[in-house]
Amino acid sequence: MEQRVLFFKGLQKQFFDKVKYNLMVSSLRSILQFGLDTPYSTLKKYYNESFLLPRSLFEDLCRIAKINPQSLNVKYVESNWGQIIGGKKGIKVVQEKYPEEIKIWRKKAMLNSPVIGKGLNLKKVKLPELNENLAEFIGAYLGDGTITPYQIRIAGDYRYDIPYYRYLSKIIFDLFGIYPSFQKDKRDNNVALLVISSKTICSYLKDKFNIQYGDKIRNQNCIPSRIMNDERLVLACLRGLLDTDGSVSRRGRKGSQFCIQFTNYNKTLLKQVIAIGQKFGLFTFSDNTGAGTNRWDNIEKYFRLVGSSNLKHIVRFCLRKFENKTIYRNEVSDYFEEDLYKSLNLPFKLGAHSSMA
Repeated sequence: MEQRVLFFKGLQKQFFDKVKYNLMVSSLRSILQFGLDTPYSTLKKYYNESFLLPRSLFEDLCRIAKINPQSLNVKYVESNWGQIIGGKKGIKVVQEKYPEEIKIWRKKAMLNSPVIGKGLNLKKVKLPELNENLAEFIGAYLGDGTITPYQIRIAGDYRYDIPYYRYLSKIIFDLFGIYPSFQKDKRDNNVALLVISSKTICSYLKDKFNIQYGDKIRNQNCIPSRIMNDERLVLACLRGLLDTDGSVSRRGRKGSQFCIQFTNYNKTLLKQVIAIGQKFGLFTFSDNTGAGTNRWDNIEKYFRLVGSSNLKHIVRFCLRKFENKTIYRNEVSDYFEEDLYKSLNLPFKLGAHSSMA
């Protein structure tokens, strides 16, 4: 009989949430599209911890979600485990049989297991000092985010921004010690949302960087002065802005022109972006809704100084520069799984990658 996988109480459900997060799906049912032959009704029982996971299913889930099984605090038990122990009796038997191991197991599980899907984490939220990652994150929020006293959301396109969300998730964890959740906007299937649910983080951004809750345009939220006054930080912030609220795209007849453009209706923020572009000689045009350039020398300069962490921008720029090829937006995701782009260290900057000098 096949072995079962024993998680500490509550962590089997968290394991499924981690699988959903890594696969960038919003529902338990969506996991089945990856070739599993488990009935949805049975999957729900595993998710609710009514049953222990079969070892083969556990290993399949780890494989498709790229989770190292050895990184998880689990034990493999015989298939009749559920017949031997159950409910309160089961907890008692485990505690009696593994008194010292349970203490270590519980401590590791609590410290190492993120609660993906709720935007929470069992670790204490960190509040970082201002650095490039934080400046880039603030830029991403200013570009296409919203903030309330309890939640931060950054919107993107489900079809093209999933790799960028993975990157943002990593820097959010590095900054604050928690993982964001991933959601689809119920009003539009193409809109994806990266969500941080933390009153502590929201208060931190408001108190330290004067980022006001509510409508960004009405409140005229803009780049904090501490970032504007630091060249290294302001370029990182600009990267976050362009990666969320900017475009790298073909223009003109048959894509004869190429353009980088930032578009935003927050006049205060736009004035700051225009000023940054002038200071570093990046942009060649601006108006009351945006700024950018279609001069190739300036585009290359932008990718040397600022760069991008959004793969949809990187792919289009690299194809144009190295292959003289201009693609439509709906073709971008075809390149995401190519080894060249999967192996890039982000943020990407021209000249920083030996294969793309």
